[in-house]
Amino acid sequence: MLKSRFLSGLTAALLLCSLRSHAESEVIPVESSTIGDTLGLVDTSDEANAVKANADALVIEGDKLELHLDREMRAIGNAKISRGKQNITGDLIDYNVQNDELHVTGNASINVGNAQLTGLELHMHLSESIGEIKDASISIIEDTEKTDPKKTQANVKSSEKFSKNLGNLQSQQIGGASSYSLATEVSDGNQSQGDSDKNASPRSSNARGDAKAIIFEGQDRKKLKDARYTTCDAGVDDWYIKANELNLNDYSKTAVAKNAYIEFKGVPLIYTPWISFSFNNQRKSGLLAPTYGTTTKSGFELTVPFYWNISPNMDATLATRVLSKRGVQLQGEFRYLEDSFSGIDNLEYLPSDDQTGQNRYYVNLKHQQSLGKGWSAGYSLEKVSDDEYFADLSTRIVTTSRVTLPQQFNVDYADDTWNFNALAQKFQTLDNLSYPYERLPQLTLNGNKDYGNINANVYTQLVAFDTNKNAPTKVTGSRFTIYPSISLPMNQTYGYITPKIGIHHTSYSLNNDPNNNSSLERTLPIASIDGGLFFDRDFKIASRNYTQTIEPRMFYVYIPKSKQSDIPIFDTSETDLNFSSLFSENQYTGNDRINNANQLSFALTSRLIESDTGIQRLTASIGQRYYFADQTVSLPDATLRKGNSSDIIAGLSSYLKTSWNVDAFWQYNTDDSRSVRTTLSSHYAPEPGKALNLSYSYRRDTPGGLTSTGLDQFDLSGQWPLGKGWYGVGRINYSLRESSIIETLAGLEYDAGCWQTRTVIQRVSTATADANYAFFFQLELGGLASIGANPLSVIKRNIPGYVNTGLIPDTYQQPYYE
Repeated sequence: MLKSRFLSGLTAALLLCSLRSHAESEVIPVESSTIGDTLGLVDTSDEANAVKANADALVIEGDKLELHLDREMRAIGNAKISRGKQNITGDLIDYNVQNDELHVTGNASINVGNAQLTGLELHMHLSESIGEIKDASISIIEDTEKTDPKKTQANVKSSEKFSKNLGNLQSQQIGGASSYSLATEVSDGNQSQGDSDKNASPRSSNARGDAKAIIFEGQDRKKLKDARYTTCDAGVDDWYIKANELNLNDYSKTAVAKNAYIEFKGVPLIYTPWISFSFNNQRKSGLLAPTYGTTTKSGFELTVPFYWNISPNMDATLATRVLSKRGVQLQGEFRYLEDSFSGIDNLEYLPSDDQTGQNRYYVNLKHQQSLGKGWSAGYSLEKVSDDEYFADLSTRIVTTSRVTLPQQFNVDYADDTWNFNALAQKFQTLDNLSYPYERLPQLTLNGNKDYGNINANVYTQLVAFDTNKNAPTKVTGSRFTIYPSISLPMNQTYGYITPKIGIHHTSYSLNNDPNNNSSLERTLPIASIDGGLFFDRDFKIASRNYTQTIEPRMFYVYIPKSKQSDIPIFDTSETDLNFSSLFSENQYTGNDRINNANQLSFALTSRLIESDTGIQRLTASIGQRYYFADQTVSLPDATLRKGNSSDIIAGLSSYLKTSWNVDAFWQYNTDDSRSVRTTLSSHYAPEPGKALNLSYSYRRDTPGGLTSTGLDQFDLSGQWPLGKGWYGVGRINYSLRESSIIETLAGLEYDAGCWQTRTVIQRVSTATADANYAFFFQLELGGLASIGANPLSVIKRNIPGYVNTGLIPDTYQQPYYE
């Protein structure tokens, strides 16, 4: 962003190059020297301070050295004056000890670390840091191999600490690609990257610039006249950031630029007469760079955000979003973080939509408060003005597919033994079909404690279920559940066994019950025993050492049958069969159904582990459940199980040295010899900038279900170099069942080394309206400035393993030019 990144490399160079040397008043007389001699000004009268004095010594070198009346020193030819790690060089150096005046003539250069300032002439009062270097050139060479990644990450984290602490509360940006995301744009000078970007080693960075004059105005203050800066190599003048005047304050880490603009290929793109910004990625109030884009629903859009740094733990972002087909939308985000509470408030308002004539809005309020002594509380309130809001004004499928918005309050308590949660929850429904039960309220208490080798646990819950006023009439009421249990875990290095017994009791108080029941009760004993063994062996494949494990596990559970068909369904559904639910007591979520059980579950897992690295190269599992009693408990309209065994489930996960990762899951019904569920996914990433993903998902319709639950779709995505700096990105998610596209994305990226450009087109299906199309274009200049609508979050969400082309190491870069 122009605000937070403008001339950041130039600023870093000037910070390093502030020379504040001061010669001691007593000068050791020396004789005139010849080539290769040095003249040192060191007061060594106190031997105890000799080491420190040598470190602070002002040293002059040159082909020829002259000393005039112990007041003026001159170095001629290859002249150099230094103190510690700070150096100034030139053809001729004159230094007046009495007046502390330094004059460098011809090829004047200040060189500190990896930064160098050069000019024709330099004047400076060293002790006061007042001076000037004319016709200055700035060069910065950063070798990333010598950069400490821990220090680099620490610097980035310090600037985004505020956002990270609010991460759990960060709200979704509903406005689409042009919405300003505070967590990724404001708090960090760079776009926050996904895991792939974090793992990529950035290429070495060479930056350069120049100024008609750099004026040193005293300690911590500098002024640059007619300055410009770029990260392009010498001879490549594709872009510059330019300013007529740039004032730097090293103490406050802020800068003010006047008449600043970005020039790309000789064409000015963005201009501002005045801008104030922080040059060390700290938050600062001010205008942020505008973003723009286009969608089929809203037309061309332009967003201009303003950031308000209210205090170190409080900030806000206000934005105006102009939509050519709809009007002007106002957006606001307010964030706060204290030791005992934090929150994020989002508001979007579009007065008198040109398409619908309605006033349209979105509100999202989140707050969490620590009350002390284990108690906490919070709320999360979300609401939109109309059912089509997300479909019309968003480009994210995660958002456009939402049909219910929660509005809830919570109170929590936790200590070493007890956990308590109180919840009041309602929903706004957008499809006029999905009306989940409201919990007004729900109280849950869990206790767990060990008494010697015995573990005691108790689960209790009281819920009052109600319906939305627009929902069709259905049964409501309250439900109370208590489930105390005790277990005896016995663990050894070669295995474990855990017997457990408990009593599960549920009681109901009902309204509008179709069976005219005002109250119901159910009490069931539950007994289970869980056990497993561990076997391993070491072996070699070629020259590599591996360990193979075999881990059998068995789980038996007994629950007597009881009539439960009269009990209404408030929050209960049947879980998918997987390696977690295979070893659970109840196959239903919620408390409205407790399955009868006299069954034994068995699974066998084998792992292949690379001994030298500990990497798990291959994992394979297979499992099945065996029933010794018929099923008598089910959900309404569901078909009872007929066989004496469950479906067979199998899973495979591999992490191969060929850069392929493969995961597979298969559920097979032995009664009708058909697959119930299949999931296959593969990921290939041989190097940064190359990624291919292919997945297939299949789910058969649930027999007797009221709605279609079938799934048959594939997903293909990837990023791949096309040559000469070009990269292609794309994704297609296609439903074979409906013969329709769910989501597509196609784009091109070009990496010229010191700048990148991205063009992306996206199609998103929505749950409440027709599909929406979005177009993104972004020009990124050396990581310092970004122009256009940022598609990176869209690309990363659609393409696992994607790496920002600007972060691909030099080793894997495509050639930029022919």
